[in-house]
Amino acid sequence: MLRRGRFERAMDPLASEYISSMDADARIFYSVVQVNLAHIIMLAERRIITEQDAAAILRALYELHERGVEGLDLRPELEDIHMAVEEFVIKATSEEVGGKLNTAKSRNDQVATAIRLTLRKGLFDVEERLLELVGALVALAEKNTDVIMPGYTHLQVAQPTTFAHWLTAHASAILRDVERIERAYDAANSCPMGACALAGTSFSIDRMRVAHMLGFKRIDENAMDAISSRDFALESMSSLAIAMVNLSRLAEELMLWGSAEFDMIELPEEFAATSSIMPQKKNPVVAELARAKAGRVFGNLSGALAVMKALPQSYNLDLQDLTPSLWNSVDETRDSAGVMAKLICAIEPNRETMRKRAEGGFAAATELADTLVRKVGLAFRDAHAIVGKMVARATNEGRGPGELNIEDLQAASKEVLNKEVHLKPEELKEALDLDKCIAVRDLPGGPAPKAVQGQLKTLKQDVKNHAKLMHARRRAITKAEMKLLKEARRRSR
Repeated sequence: MLRRGRFERAMDPLASEYISSMDADARIFYSVVQVNLAHIIMLAERRIITEQDAAAILRALYELHERGVEGLDLRPELEDIHMAVEEFVIKATSEEVGGKLNTAKSRNDQVATAIRLTLRKGLFDVEERLLELVGALVALAEKNTDVIMPGYTHLQVAQPTTFAHWLTAHASAILRDVERIERAYDAANSCPMGACALAGTSFSIDRMRVAHMLGFKRIDENAMDAISSRDFALESMSSLAIAMVNLSRLAEELMLWGSAEFDMIELPEEFAATSSIMPQKKNPVVAELARAKAGRVFGNLSGALAVMKALPQSYNLDLQDLTPSLWNSVDETRDSAGVMAKLICAIEPNRETMRKRAEGGFAAATELADTLVRKVGLAFRDAHAIVGKMVARATNEGRGPGELNIEDLQAASKEVLNKEVHLKPEELKEALDLDKCIAVRDLPGGPAPKAVQGQLKTLKQDVKNHAKLMHARRRAITKAEMKLLKEARRRSR
């Protein structure tokens, strides 16, 4: 059908199959039909085609919309779904009528528009799952604001914190992913229709009318840029890759905390597997796979950037190979966030073990140094050196933080400063008390229960705000779709 003018011979079957995008195009089927519906309505309104021809084409398109992608013949020689839709319309009407479907448009602007239509919904699905994960982290944190655990730097015990504070840290990072997804949605919410192949058209079309019927906020101004740019897809893939970074980091720590060596959380059996040979095993397979899938999403972004880096302006078929990577990134991120949300809901902290890990690692050492600064007036570097000497001596002697005493302080201070530093025994004990160490860190962002409760309150409000925006956008798109279908039905009678 498409080759009959320029070519005399059919394309080689292997070449047809090689360049065909039919397998991937099923994803954008409904978007392609909607683009055609809006375009035909606009052509009729602008009297570029007759109302009679428009009605016949709209009837065929509406029937195809109702039947679904199964109503199409997706043989490879048609190359893509756009030609399959055109063939369907021609068969349902006639060559003379159905052949007008492609008036004042190209596959180039049509596919760019259909990808954006489909991507918008995909981003909503990802955002919804990420918000569910933030909600799960917040809910678990609310139950554990008093559960002390060690905070780590370099995977070495650093300072005492709480399980809630750790959960809130991950929730904060993932909420930023939601914000990035929303910005990616804004970038995608622009309509290329009317750009045609690269230079627009001499027909008096109404680009803004088509954009509004499809629920877009605006049009892409430059026709050449509209059909050849995919930075909206790159921005989405980048946002999704960063989200997978944060999901992978969460998964990694869940695996660590759930290991026998840390034993700080109990991973739920519903999200674990056992070994085919070792009956004692409880393997964190869900978290492992989330970590692995992050690499796939990173690879999608890297591949897409490589596709785009040297493309000349206007359409090149290289762009076709980018789209499946975009859909895979959407799917992997959505599914990973969804399963991680369920996993978080089922986690139980091992409270006693968490506290023992904090105590055994001298997590309160920094607070003791701060106490020497406040109570004795030492420079922090001198206080740091004294406490370091105390910890080294106790460690060498096999003693824990609870066994540190005034004699240790005096011996260490004499070695560092050549004089003894004095603290009251109760001041030393209080400085090493984990509960008090947590309680005094009640500044914004700190681990004190009151500070964490403030963070959780903000996070819950942010989740509500983002969910409200997402649902409003969903409703607007759904409303535009319903209005488009209703107008198509009216005009097809």
